[in-house]
Amino acid sequence: MYSIVASETFKASVQRFHAFLAHKYGVEFAQLQLSLVRQSIEQHLPSNPNIAVISPRLLDIGITEYRQWHIDKHNLLFYKVDSNHKEVQLLALMDSRQNIQKLLFELMLLA
Repeated sequence: MYSIVASETFKASVQRFHAFLAHKYGVEFAQLQLSLVRQSIEQHLPSNPNIAVISPRLLDIGITEYRQWHIDKHNLLFYKVDSNHKEVQLLALMDSRQNIQKLLFELMLLA
């Protein structure tokens, strides 16, 4: 079993994700989506860390080691597997309707 580790960038992306969904669909919807994402992460990643492919979206901008998991139709999780330490490092959460380059730029400003 792998442990799940949330990076500071991931925590910031969760705030952006929540704000995006709350603005478009309401706070209750945003909270429900976060709950579903959390459940999916806890249920699947510890036992199956390679559930996702290397991210094609990030390959386009030169990032080659991160995985992109389509948790459902719109929710995307970016993470990295550290096999040596048996960790899944959560990197970013986003809605597929968000602009990934804009999100990454905003997250870099917060770092």
